[in-house]
Amino acid sequence: MSINVSEVIWTIICFFVLLFVLKKFLFDPLITFMDARKARVEAGMVEGREAQRKKEENENALRESWKNRSIEAKELLAAGKAADEKERAKVLSQAQAEAAQTMRDARERVNEEGESARHEVNEQMDELVTVLAQQLLQNEAK
Repeated sequence: MSINVSEVIWTIICFFVLLFVLKKFLFDPLITFMDARKARVEAGMVEGREAQRKKEENENALRESWKNRSIEAKELLAAGKAADEKERAKVLSQAQAEAAQTMRDARERVNEEGESARHEVNEQMDELVTVLAQQLLQNEAK
């Protein structure tokens, strides 16, 4: 068993050439690819976090908008109810005023008709007394 120096040197040279070729054509491209992939993954994670943050902001803004719309709707309903109550009170007041006016008119007509009837009775009283007296006299004469 003897060591052949030229084989050892050629083996070392081949080893270093193989190492150089592997580094140049395999390891460097692989490391570049892995670094680029890592950068894309990190960029995707950043974009994902940013999208999640924007989504939460939008949800919060939407909730706030819903709350504001709900408050506005309640205010509109309250205003509508108040206007409805006001209009209802106005209509009721008008109806009561009309009913009171109708009652006054009816009483006035009744009073006028009563006065007219009394007037007619007073005018016809003399005739009625005369007719009654004649009938009584005729009844006595019979």
